[in-house]
Amino acid sequence: MKATGTHGRRERILEAAGKIFRTQGYDASMDDIAAEAHVAKQTLYNQFGCKEELFRALIAERSRALRAPLMDAAHSAEPRAVLMGLAREYHALGLSPKGIDFMRMLISLAGRFPEMARDFYDIGPAKTLGALVEWIDGEVRLGRLRVTDSKLAAEHYLSMILGHIQLRGLLNIARAIPDREIERRAAYCADAFLKVHGCANGSNAPTRGQKNAARGRLTHA
Repeated sequence: MKATGTHGRRERILEAAGKIFRTQGYDASMDDIAAEAHVAKQTLYNQFGCKEELFRALIAERSRALRAPLMDAAHSAEPRAVLMGLAREYHALGLSPKGIDFMRMLISLAGRFPEMARDFYDIGPAKTLGALVEWIDGEVRLGRLRVTDSKLAAEHYLSMILGHIQLRGLLNIARAIPDREIERRAAYCADAFLKVHGCANGSNAPTRGQKNAARGRLTHA
């Protein structure tokens, strides 16, 4: 029971830290984070040591959630399902209003704290890219994908997910994307990737219904 309580408190602190950093920036105080998490400030220092380490822990937790579809068990699933799952996670975490606000805060942080911006990239996006590269390499070994440059293929797939959604969000000219459109975009990205890199004799080809659902001009988010 104690471990469960400790885990729940850590999640509550990270959620509170995410909210405070999004709304106040990196200059936010540990007092405000503690108040939002309903814990004593000393609890923050006991668990994370300092604000910098709390920030890194928050980035690492978000990165783990984003990489979840690419974990080892992903090779037991069809490539299309894994690729669509990754796209859904990007929409849920990185391209949601909260995710956009967090990215805006990070961009403002880069000029004053370049080392923190580097840490964010290394702990977050670089690890996600690396996980996708490893997954692609594994699928190539299984004979389910044909890829000559897995890093370039991974970069292109992640960029395809982002589209202009993140840019419009950062510029405050975005509108909410309904779940049905997120699903259509995820299918479009996965099918486009597999059209180039999928093996003709593999079982990852979309059905006719799936092709029809993903076909057509993407609507503006």
